[in-house]
Amino acid sequence: MRLRISGALLRFTDYRSVIDVDAGTVEAALLQLADAHAPFRKVLLDRSGRIRATHKIFLNGEQLAPDQLARPAGASDQVDLITAISGG
Repeated sequence: MRLRISGALLRFTDYRSVIDVDAGTVEAALLQLADAHAPFRKVLLDRSGRIRATHKIFLNGEQLAPDQLARPAGASDQVDLITAISGG
C-alpha cells in the first residue's frame, strides 16, 4: 500500500512524501514505517505503542478512528497520515 506523509512529519522520513509498504492492515503499514525510520517511531507512537491521537489517518480518503486501524488494506490502497499542529 502507498503511505503519503506530509507537513512536519516529512523530516522523520528523510523528506520522502510517498512510501510504499507491503502490509495487510493500516496499522501494520504504519508500524512498518516506524520500524524503517527510527526517529519517526517516537513521533508516531505513544508510550504504550499506540498511534498518537494527534495523527489523523485516512484510508482511501476516509478518516479512520483509532479502533479502525486494524482494517485490511492492500497494494492498491492509499493511506494518508496528517498531523494536527497546535499553537498560537
